[in-house]
Amino acid sequence: MPEQLIDRPAPKSPSRRDMLKVGLGTGGALFVVFGIPSIAKHFQPDTDTASIVTEAKAETAPFAPNAFIRIDRQGAVTLVMPMAEMGQGVYTSMAMLLAEELEVGLDQVGLEHAPANDALYANPILHIQTTGASTTTRAFWTPLRQAGAMARTLLIAAAAKRWGVDPAVCRARSGVVSAGARRLGYGELVDAAAALPMPDSVALKDPKDFVLIGTPAKRLDTPDKVNGRAEFGIDTKQPGMKVAAIAISPVFGGKPRSVNEDAARAVNGVRQVVRIDEAVAVVADHMGAAKKGLAAAAIQWDDGPNAKVSSADIVRQLEEASKQPGVVARNDGDAASALAGAAHRVDAIYRLPFLSHAAMEPMNCTVHVRKDACDIWVGTQAPTLTQAAAAALTGLSKEAVKVHNHLIGGGFGRRLDIDGNILAIKIAQQVDGPVKVV
Repeated sequence: MPEQLIDRPAPKSPSRRDMLKVGLGTGGALFVVFGIPSIAKHFQPDTDTASIVTEAKAETAPFAPNAFIRIDRQGAVTLVMPMAEMGQGVYTSMAMLLAEELEVGLDQVGLEHAPANDALYANPILHIQTTGASTTTRAFWTPLRQAGAMARTLLIAAAAKRWGVDPAVCRARSGVVSAGARRLGYGELVDAAAALPMPDSVALKDPKDFVLIGTPAKRLDTPDKVNGRAEFGIDTKQPGMKVAAIAISPVFGGKPRSVNEDAARAVNGVRQVVRIDEAVAVVADHMGAAKKGLAAAAIQWDDGPNAKVSSADIVRQLEEASKQPGVVARNDGDAASALAGAAHRVDAIYRLPFLSHAAMEPMNCTVHVRKDACDIWVGTQAPTLTQAAAAALTGLSKEAVKVHNHLIGGGFGRRLDIDGNILAIKIAQQVDGPVKVV
């Protein structure tokens, strides 16, 4: 696990006032703000939470049990997805948790990426907004079910109040509240539900009553991935955007010794050559020119202090490290005595070569740095780490850094680290306008 994820403190506990807005489960939260403009049902680009709230309050529009849910006057449900989808299927499993308690069909839930915000979307197990360690379902099992149950409870209460009946006689199913022959769709109830006080607690379903959880389901992200509508980080297109090809020192700790910048700039379409730390980037109008310019740069590397390090050296370091005392998670029985008294003992050493965390979608990050703001378009497992790094590098506040997260074309842990995003930010600081670094 990257160093940034170790010993990181949990987010600040909410105040009692916040607790009236936030239903806390096993480490999770349901933030309730009312009044959101109509949201389209299908996948949307991420939206900044603060601006949503401001705009919504001004319009006194529909129901937003948020940070996770919005329901518009047409009854369209949007799950603001806190974790990243990289092929592991969490867009479907998380929607299933919400839909189960909200009493809507899985096909009635649209999704959009959440903004970078640890306060609202931190993974309760990892304490930051990070998708990793196979924790998503465990982390959001309770919070998303609570979010759905809270919204369902308020919608039922709104219908019961309109009809003058006890909420206990009302039933929610497939986005409709009914009592006898009377029926109201969720969209017809959002304004009334938004005006009701928050319940002190909500009851979650008994697992024996589940109708979605535990059943086979078609993945929600598949159709758009098949028809080409799905947008990954590398698909980003911004007005005036340049493209950068990058060469990074092949040896850890190395730096470029010489770069033929004149030859690189002589390539048609190349705009500039950027040197940063351990890398060289050629910025051009399109990827073809950038790659040709990078080849023409004929970079020579100074391999630095690790120039002589070999695979055998690394294996030897690992062997030495393995002989040192490790962290004890549990200590049951007496293994040393059992091994000493064993009738037969088998010893074996298994070695594996270095395995690259090679994602199908090439690593990429698009950045636009301005005096007062920074926008980042990327597919990342760690949006708030990227946001914090950008703020530190640019001197901007975190609020001025917007991370527009995307579907990820394979992560395998590679997009849990943010080293590539940091390089892209450093390059963008020297480029006028947005630049996509591939």
